[in-house]
Amino acid sequence: MKKILQAFVAVTLTFSAIESKAQLATGSIAPDWTLSDINNVSYNLYSYLDSGITVYIDVSATWCSPCWGFHNTGLWDSLWEEHGPIGSIGVNPSSTNDVMVFFIEGDGTTNSADLHGTGSNTQGDWVTGVNLPIIDLASSAAITFNADYQIGYFPTLYKICPDRSVTEVPRSLDGVNYITPTELYATKASCAVAAVSVDAEMITSLGYNTSLASCDSVAPTFRLGNVGTSPLISATITLAVDGTVQKTIYWTGNLATYESETINTATVGSSVLGTHTITATISIPNGISDPTSSNNSTTASFIIYPAVGGPYVSESFETAGIPSSWTITAGGSPTWQDATAGFGSSNSVKLNFFSISADQVDILTFPPMSFAVSTAASLSFDVAYCGYTASAPENDKLEVQYSSDCGTSWTNVYSKAGNTLKTKVPQTTSFTPSSNSQWRHESINLNAYAGQSSILFRFKGTSDYGNNLYVDNINFSQFGVGIQENQLVNNINVYPNPMTNNAVVDFSLAIANTVSIIMVNTLGEVVLYENLGKMSAGIQNYSLDAASLSNGLYFLNIKIGNTTVTKKVAINK
Repeated sequence: MKKILQAFVAVTLTFSAIESKAQLATGSIAPDWTLSDINNVSYNLYSYLDSGITVYIDVSATWCSPCWGFHNTGLWDSLWEEHGPIGSIGVNPSSTNDVMVFFIEGDGTTNSADLHGTGSNTQGDWVTGVNLPIIDLASSAAITFNADYQIGYFPTLYKICPDRSVTEVPRSLDGVNYITPTELYATKASCAVAAVSVDAEMITSLGYNTSLASCDSVAPTFRLGNVGTSPLISATITLAVDGTVQKTIYWTGNLATYESETINTATVGSSVLGTHTITATISIPNGISDPTSSNNSTTASFIIYPAVGGPYVSESFETAGIPSSWTITAGGSPTWQDATAGFGSSNSVKLNFFSISADQVDILTFPPMSFAVSTAASLSFDVAYCGYTASAPENDKLEVQYSSDCGTSWTNVYSKAGNTLKTKVPQTTSFTPSSNSQWRHESINLNAYAGQSSILFRFKGTSDYGNNLYVDNINFSQFGVGIQENQLVNNINVYPNPMTNNAVVDFSLAIANTVSIIMVNTLGEVVLYENLGKMSAGIQNYSLDAASLSNGLYFLNIKIGNTTVTKKVAINK
């Protein structure tokens, strides 16, 4: 797939996607490599890092038009000239001599002719006038490199600090204009360089602690590093929650310059519900005061959920969009957001997979619910999705997961992706459902969790860079799982809808069966219940008396035997 991802306002600032990978998270440790450029000169990454050099790499492809546009800015050439290794071709004698730059052709299916602009799979001549090293990866080397560095699109720009930590470099700081050479070089300032004998750091690693949660305590993961010229053999690490130190760790070991180690054995927590901040601080390296305080701390967040859950969640998104009590864990931008299209309405929530990088994970977590007094439970929702590529549909995924241990671990109760998720044939424009026929009603049996006092559920979306996903009418219920219309009942109509004081419910039974009418509000509370007894097959109707009910949205559950069909209704007097 070579769909163009609109990353910024300016049309020229785009990406070309390649495989289903996400980029390395900030703070990840860069894998070492030894590669040769097109002049057969060999380079080893860690040799430069060990010398205190910050390394920038541009991973592009000859066929990639956004890569070609960025290449022609001359940004890398300027960085090379002003800051590259003195004595190299094209580097100024007055260079700061603290940067190394590599252009890496990351598509192993292209060839030398493409790189020189004479092949059939190229935007032009990538070589002429370029003095910095150009590495043209062969097929097997490209597979290994792209996997190690999780290259999800071209171009991917990485900055690698001497301590091996990776940061993806944006091609724009304002979303409109390309980053300038001065701005690019300024990103180096965040790299710690070994300049004194003893200096310890806490490395900010965004790949850790992405979804810490519990009813009481969590075990975070942090990485400490040595950016001193002497081995780091001891240090004191404190873990503070919301500013109050809870744990002190007296670390000992033996880390050479630029080596690092993870710590994940200590637990911290809180008795206060909600989101909290953990601050990990390192001090007293090798028994002395740390000379550099700016790199001594990093943070992570965690959520404390109540041990006893609240009411059932029921949401149609018609009033105020995503409720503030729900938690969004964003894997990037965009993430879960309000949408102006719904099933039989004009509102829902969506994940814009059309613009989300492959493998980005975004999570929407509901408040804890209590199933303690229930003997049956179910979840229903409406979903709309279509892919982008008809010939090889993407596997954008939607999962519903539950946790009975306050978010420490999660288990799937629903998972659909690609063709099993789609409700419409793929299209190459951004998808917005335009009719109810482009939606599907989903029902999940949650009877196995009945009786539990606190249970969490979340919707987890994983992008394969396909097309948009919409979810509407999320309804947790104390009643058994619903069914699709046309199995036991069909042609259900509620009119008028919205209603004032009364409405008529028409439906057609496939076979004679017992029927009950249960209406619940958006808090999951039953506001109307009537047992209609056993009704014969064929067309039936029921007069719904709403005179005593307040204005708002409701879910009308028609229970046929042991199954339930749910309809959204509104009262507007």
